[in-house]
Amino acid sequence: MRLLFTISLRNLFRQKRRNILLGIAIAVGVMILVVARSFSAGITDILFNKIVVRVAGHISVAFNEEGKLYRTIFRDRERILTMVKNNLHDVREIEEALGIFNRVIGNGKSDNSILVGIDLSQNLSDETRKEIEESFRMLTGDFTDLGKEGLENPVILSEEKAKYLRVGKGDTLRIRFTNVYGNNETARLNVAGIVKNDNIFMQSVIFSELKNVKRLMGFKEYEVANLNITINNPTKNAVPMADKLHSVLKPGLAVISGKIRFGNTEKDAAVLGLNSDETSQKLIGSHFEIVEGNKDKIFSKDSILMSKDLAEKIKIRSGDKFELIYKNKFEDRHTVLPYRVTAIFSEKSMEGKDILLMNDEKFYRAYYANLPEANANAYIPEKDNPLYPVFATEWILLDRTSTTEEFQKKLRDISNKKWKGATVDVRTMYEIASDILKLENVLNIITLSAVLILFFIILIGVINTLRMTIKERTREIGTIRSIGMQKRDVRNTFLLESLFLGLFASIAGILMAFGAIHLLSKLTFELKDNPLSILLVNGHLYFMPTIADIISILMLILCIVAATAYFPARAAANLSPSSALRYHD
Repeated sequence: MRLLFTISLRNLFRQKRRNILLGIAIAVGVMILVVARSFSAGITDILFNKIVVRVAGHISVAFNEEGKLYRTIFRDRERILTMVKNNLHDVREIEEALGIFNRVIGNGKSDNSILVGIDLSQNLSDETRKEIEESFRMLTGDFTDLGKEGLENPVILSEEKAKYLRVGKGDTLRIRFTNVYGNNETARLNVAGIVKNDNIFMQSVIFSELKNVKRLMGFKEYEVANLNITINNPTKNAVPMADKLHSVLKPGLAVISGKIRFGNTEKDAAVLGLNSDETSQKLIGSHFEIVEGNKDKIFSKDSILMSKDLAEKIKIRSGDKFELIYKNKFEDRHTVLPYRVTAIFSEKSMEGKDILLMNDEKFYRAYYANLPEANANAYIPEKDNPLYPVFATEWILLDRTSTTEEFQKKLRDISNKKWKGATVDVRTMYEIASDILKLENVLNIITLSAVLILFFIILIGVINTLRMTIKERTREIGTIRSIGMQKRDVRNTFLLESLFLGLFASIAGILMAFGAIHLLSKLTFELKDNPLSILLVNGHLYFMPTIADIISILMLILCIVAATAYFPARAAANLSPSSALRYHD
């Protein structure tokens, strides 16, 4: 084998001019391929780790109440965070995503903007902190100024927004917005800093501390807005992790465990919500016996049904008023709500139970306004109960979607179906940021085109070179075959010669690619108001060459060279020694 290596290298350098020309062609092709792949990888990194993750996270959990898209709220922050943390792996950050669409007024100018909350209490990883510093370069002030004491609603805004509104550090802004409950509000903001941001999507954003934004929106400390989850290796893990999280977020039945007070009598009772859809109404109609009250009103939005057993114990009649009292899960207090009995019912599976049933709209308003404290002894129907589907659940888990079209249809359904309960939706970047991610597909097509061009360069060049070489060295082949060299050794000699040429040219092409990347990354582009600015980092092209990509490109080139050289090399090995010796050009 050592002899074959020596012969192959000697033959390679014998045909210097021809091999140098072919080597240059291969090297240029490799250079183009490495530069294109590095640029594509850089853009992918920008999309996934600098844009998508800031806009929507790799995975997000979104909440809505009463079918209102502006009411993005979940009433038990710790519960949902615990479920996410306990069931997802490889998580880098879990951020609470809250933004207020508003009209901001500066010095004689006004504009639309988004007030976005930043959680300064979160311990960011070094990687995330570095990404933020690269994406948002402070001109005046610092992001820590958002938590400055004694300053009313400190904010940081982009250089472009500050210029348009004619404000600087220390100036005051005013905003008009709608809070989480649909009420119109106004607030004053104090400019604590100006940031330079090349990303056009972030230039309309105004940043404030998360707790300030939540206060303005009407959130309580135990409530949470949407969650954005950043994970490692999002292209591989986002969808399966979202599917897993979706499977563990299936809700149980919503129950208020409290007391019914009528006159001087109090009695423990379980309060359940009744779904008002057509299927539920049919089940209720076929299983419930109304022993007292107006049957025509049991499906009205004010409907309150009390079990016969409970009614007899507190001696209440249809039409009587009573109070529901229950302990809140938070704030250490009790909620007291007045109601009137619509009807008294009897149902076989709930005989002997003290139960109050409410129309789902009325029930959810009481349930979400003050979450009830859990009671292990409260009556909860079993899943095998034929009436289980008619009872209101803690929340409504929306189906997973895989495309933008399905996701947009789901958003329309949230508004059109007017669900009474809170909806919970698990999403990935592939649904909510697909238009941005399409850029990755375009770049992959460009890279594939470069591979095809390179393939034909190598294919034609290697075949022509080997044919000419074999033709010129036909008598030499006859001589070495006559003195005992085997066919396979002749074939392997030509194969090694081609592989050495491909290897040396590829290494040269890789070195040329790094030189080209260095020069291209020095170029500065001013694209502040151009969507193409998302392809830049600090005004420069961003390349991300990786060892894995370079090795895969090198192996690809060598495989192409070997496959292309195999058949001419085999043809050379199959030449008859006597015919080769008699050959004359």
